[in-house]
Amino acid sequence: MVRWVFVCCLGLGFWSARAAGAAENYAGELVAQIKQANPEVLGATISATAPKSSGVVVVASNDRVAPGSAADPVDIAALTQGVVSRIDEKAGRIVVHLPLQDVSGDTAGALRLSFAYRSGTDTEAVGHKAAQIREWLHRRVSHAGNLFDPVPYERDAPDAHTYAQQLVEEFMRKYPEVEIFVIHATPPESDYNVIAGSNIGRLGKKADNDDMRCIFTGKPNLEVNSTGKRFESEMPLHDRKGQVIGALGVVVAYKTGDDKQALFKHADEIRVVLEKQIPDSQSLFRAGSTSPAGAPKPGG
Repeated sequence: MVRWVFVCCLGLGFWSARAAGAAENYAGELVAQIKQANPEVLGATISATAPKSSGVVVVASNDRVAPGSAADPVDIAALTQGVVSRIDEKAGRIVVHLPLQDVSGDTAGALRLSFAYRSGTDTEAVGHKAAQIREWLHRRVSHAGNLFDPVPYERDAPDAHTYAQQLVEEFMRKYPEVEIFVIHATPPESDYNVIAGSNIGRLGKKADNDDMRCIFTGKPNLEVNSTGKRFESEMPLHDRKGQVIGALGVVVAYKTGDDKQALFKHADEIRVVLEKQIPDSQSLFRAGSTSPAGAPKPGG
């Protein structure tokens, strides 16, 4: 027998780092992190629409669902109807289907989480836990296409357990108004400036012309993104000695009429605080002090 229960959402964040095990795409990496930090989750599946496509497909799953297959109809329904929980007493599971939002709050896909169920299970608590996990994901997805990004992004991408990634997580907690936080730097013995730390994956992605122009000229890149919902500030990044080592991208919410100069000033203040914690470029690629095994659960 299957019973249907509708639950509401609450949110909280927790530490992110690349989980052990292979992942073909960024969604797969996120699914692995969910399981690692939340062993009570029996299965997790992320579905979304791929770039230049129209159908909703499974992007990643650890619940016996093949990536690329058509999304579950209930997952698709959750995109517009909101959160749905269904109890399968025969299978001993409670399955929660949730719309997955990106950092701006736009729907990027669907999240399905399965938990153990037996008579007396607190279904409200399960719904709350699912909402917490969904909120953690919300702060780590730039847009639907981001979920399909390859992992590793480049063959020689830096590990996600670095000091750079540790700083990203610390600053995302310290500044909850920041939607995207990206550190660019050059790894030791490399000629390429890359993403060293980020809350939206893409580690190892090489700097583009705009990034390098910012680094070489010292002039920030300031713009409203194509959706009109984000203000992006990219600034030259220095170590604590004042040497230019890369760039810092800080993205916040934007609406027509917002004071762009004030938004940039706040981003620049964050940059100053960050630089005091960077001894040199190489330090960003050393091991961080926190590991995925120590990641607190949502609400922990």
